[in-house]
Amino acid sequence: MTSAPPPAIQPAPAAISDALFDTPHCLNCGAVLSGPFCAQCGQKKAARMGGSTVRKEAWARFRWFEWAAIRNALRVLPQPGTMAREYVLGQRKEHPHPLTLLFLCIGFLLIVLGHTEYLRPDLPSEAAQRMYALVTGYSKWSFSLGAAAAFASTWLVFRRRGYNMAELLALALYCQAVFIALQMLNQLPLVVAHSPGLLKWHKQWSPWYMTALQTLMFMLAQRQFFLLDLRRDAGWLLLAGALFAGLKWQATQLYARAVVELVLWQMAG
Repeated sequence: MTSAPPPAIQPAPAAISDALFDTPHCLNCGAVLSGPFCAQCGQKKAARMGGSTVRKEAWARFRWFEWAAIRNALRVLPQPGTMAREYVLGQRKEHPHPLTLLFLCIGFLLIVLGHTEYLRPDLPSEAAQRMYALVTGYSKWSFSLGAAAAFASTWLVFRRRGYNMAELLALALYCQAVFIALQMLNQLPLVVAHSPGLLKWHKQWSPWYMTALQTLMFMLAQRQFFLLDLRRDAGWLLLAGALFAGLKWQATQLYARAVVELVLWQMAG
């Protein structure tokens, strides 16, 4: 049995006219149209370009992108576990890929940190500026620590719930996107008020309350993803939260020490 040949695309005319667009065929792939969209390639029936057409198509695409991004961002904050569960179970058309969402959040956080000068040293010497550049470069990798802690604690506590490692990793990446979003919100006071006293207080205390807040969000995501019953699964949920907080804190401390040693070695070289 031979397969049907692909639809033929009409050759491009020497001169364009309105008659070119008055056709029952898709101008992208040549398939016969049975509605406003091509069943073969998905393109909408094309109309001749004009000023109004360009404006309408540009606005439609811009509005779709903005609304989808805002809608997904707003939903992932209160429902990271629900979004991860739906994504894992196959509802992927309306959900952002976890890595895409994570990289988008990291990009915005780096912009916010640049405005707050959170990592900039107090001494404006040349050596301090060089150290600042090195620390800033290595700090970008620290954004994966929360995802690693979330994945490890989830796997240790809930690995027998029927999900494989890739599916648990998707949950961890959604959690990490929420952690970074919380970090951006935490940095907003420093963007608005450039106060040395506020910056000093923020650096001293934000690691403590941000760890607690991230742990609560992690536990919320676990409950949503695994559909946990608080009366039956409260102990497992608390264990997962405690493991996450401990692993995240320890990983952060070890990473900071490693960065300091590496930067000092590079400064001495």
